[in-house]
Amino acid sequence: MMKMSKNLVILAMALLSSMKESHSFVIVKSGNSNVKGDGVQSSSCIGMSSNNHEGRRNVLTKIVNLSTMTIIDASFSNSAYAKDGEKSKTLSEEYRQGTSALADMDANAVVPREAYKKLPSGVIYADLRVGSGDVVVGEGSRVNMDWVLRKSNGYFVDSSEVQDGVPFIFTVGTKGSAIAGVDEGIRGMKAGGTRRLLIPPSLAYVEGLEDGKPGPLPAGFGPRQQMRRVQNVRKDVPGEYVYLEVLISRVR
Repeated sequence: MMKMSKNLVILAMALLSSMKESHSFVIVKSGNSNVKGDGVQSSSCIGMSSNNHEGRRNVLTKIVNLSTMTIIDASFSNSAYAKDGEKSKTLSEEYRQGTSALADMDANAVVPREAYKKLPSGVIYADLRVGSGDVVVGEGSRVNMDWVLRKSNGYFVDSSEVQDGVPFIFTVGTKGSAIAGVDEGIRGMKAGGTRRLLIPPSLAYVEGLEDGKPGPLPAGFGPRQQMRRVQNVRKDVPGEYVYLEVLISRVR
């Protein structure tokens, strides 16, 4: 805010100085005496010729307009904007570094290399927390899944939490409901379990990222474009994966 005010003062001085070069104040009235001069200001009124009055007014109008736009810009940059009744689409840094699925675990814990298992398809997974439910996810299971989607470098893309906390619900083994890597990667889990999935692009969003395609789908143009880049540009890069952390909240 201080920087913004300083910039406005500098601009105002520059504009007034420019005006002064082409226009002069006629009379400065101070007390009982009249003093002629250029640019002399006092607490009393300053008289100007009719030709100069419009020029000064234009300068002041520019300053006011600029200050208004600067204040608006500062307000938007320093606050999270959301329409009335709309939930903010931002997440705390704590959530970004861990996940809501890992809320009761050490978000900074290193998953040991031996915890990862690779399936014949190329999907890699590691159980971060084993579920305690009685039903094991398998062919035909109907599951509710909370998820966090990242690029292979760990960069956050989207999550079910950002999408109003709505879980991804699908039936395992049903073609077109979930991307292949998720359909295969969650099998064997139980309710309450958390698993990290590293999915090759060939088993991810191969059918596209438009609404109605296999999910879980990121929402919005930006997140979807990030995943399109993985699918179309980086699909043949060694070590490139679609990185998902999933929590099975319900199995039936």
